[in-house]
Amino acid sequence: MSQEPRVARARRRSLDRIWVVVADGGQARVLGVTGDRRGLTLLREMTSVDAHRRTHDLVSDRPGRSHESASPTRHAIAPRQDAHEQARERFVSQLALMLIEDNRARQFDELILIVAPGLTGPLRDALDEPTRARVRETLVKDLTKVPLNDIHDRLVEAGLLPPRADTP
Repeated sequence: MSQEPRVARARRRSLDRIWVVVADGGQARVLGVTGDRRGLTLLREMTSVDAHRRTHDLVSDRPGRSHESASPTRHAIAPRQDAHEQARERFVSQLALMLIEDNRARQFDELILIVAPGLTGPLRDALDEPTRARVRETLVKDLTKVPLNDIHDRLVEAGLLPPRADTP
């Protein structure tokens, strides 16, 4: 009889320590499971300042020029890497660094990553091994603009969170 409440408390405590990270290349939300198991709460929000800027605002120089050998025509040299791709990589690195620091501070026990397509590999690669070991599941979906209740419902449907507790 005394073990059931202890098990229930331990399970509730472990649910409090699950973080859900919903991210795309320009914004991220870190969510925590509420203590009463009725939903998710916003813990932290990040937005890339470069996500919606134009390319000429991101780079300082015009592309270089090359001469054509047969005529006096000059052509622009395409940059080796897209400025928006570099901004996305910087944002993913900042997000990973924040998660690494929070893991070292023991802020969470498990992570559930919900990331936009194309972001799974770069984010996992940017995480260190101890933080990567805490990732319980990765869902490849872009849910950055979805309300918290809908995210919770999708996690319940996927079997990653228990259903909401009934209200007394």
